[in-house]
Amino acid sequence: MSRSREMWDIAHEWAYDTDGKGIGASANILYANGCIYSYGSHFMIAKHVQNDKGEGAVLFTELTYSNTTAKHISAVESAVSHKHIIFVPDPALSKDELFGNWHVQMVNIAHHLEQAKRPGKYVLKIKDVFEQAKRYADFFGYALPTSLVDMGTVSGLEQFQAHLRAEKKEQEAREAKERRKQQKLHTEKLKAWRAFEITNFYGRDGWDYLRCNVRTCQIETTQQVDIPLSTGQTFYAYVKEKIAEGGCRDCGVLFMDKYPVLEINKDFIEVGCHKISLKEINRFANQQGWQ
Repeated sequence: MSRSREMWDIAHEWAYDTDGKGIGASANILYANGCIYSYGSHFMIAKHVQNDKGEGAVLFTELTYSNTTAKHISAVESAVSHKHIIFVPDPALSKDELFGNWHVQMVNIAHHLEQAKRPGKYVLKIKDVFEQAKRYADFFGYALPTSLVDMGTVSGLEQFQAHLRAEKKEQEAREAKERRKQQKLHTEKLKAWRAFEITNFYGRDGWDYLRCNVRTCQIETTQQVDIPLSTGQTFYAYVKEKIAEGGCRDCGVLFMDKYPVLEINKDFIEVGCHKISLKEINRFANQQGWQ
C-alpha cells in the first residue's frame, strides 16, 4: 500500500472513531484520544469534541506547517467533510487561549484601518473572525468575551480607536489591581518572615531584606546568608562612611572575605548577589540601636 493511501486510510479511521478510544499511525500521520496529528503532538490537525447537548463536532486547525503537513490537513478535512467542522486558530488551545487569539487577530486586522483606502475590506475581515469565534462559542454554549463582541461591531477607524482606548484603560485598571494585590501579599509575607513565622521569603521587587535572629545573634538575609551581628555593625559604620564620601562603585573590598562590595550609595548597597535599600539598612540599624 502506498504511503499516500495509508495517509487517507488513517484520516478516515480517525474520522469515524469519534469516541476517542482508537489509536493509529502511518505515513507520519497519527491519532489518539480523539485527536489527529501531523508528525507528532506538536501539530494537532483536528479533534473530535462534544457539547453538553451531546452534539458532536470537529475542531479543525487553521495553521499550516510544511507541504507534507498540508497534505495531511487536506486528507483529514476530506475525511470529515460530512461532519460539523468548526475552524479554530489551533485545536490544541484552551477556550480562553482561543478567545485571546481571535481578539489579537481582530486587533491586528483593525490596525490596517488607519491607512486603508478601502476600510470596508478590513471591516469584513474583522467580522469573519468574529463569526468564527461566535460559531465556536455557540456550539459549546460559551459567552463571548465583551472585548470580542466590541471588536466584532467595529465599522470604522474612530470606533476602533475608541475600542482600543477603552480596552487600554481596562487593562491598566487590571494591572493596577494586580500590582496592589501583589504588594499586599509581599508586605504580608515579609512581615511573617521577619517574625520568623515562615522560613523563606522571595520578594518580587528586586530587593533583599534583613532580620535579626536573637537566638543565634546573627543577621539573616532573604537569600539565607547569615552574618554575625558584630560584623554587620562594623560594616554599617563603613557604609555610612562611604556614603558621606559620596559612595563608591567596585569598592575594592570583600565583605566577610568572600562577598565583593559592588556599590554603596545614598539609596542602596550591592554586595555579592544582594541588593539592599538604605531604608531597609537604616530600619535594621535603628532596631539594633546602632544609630
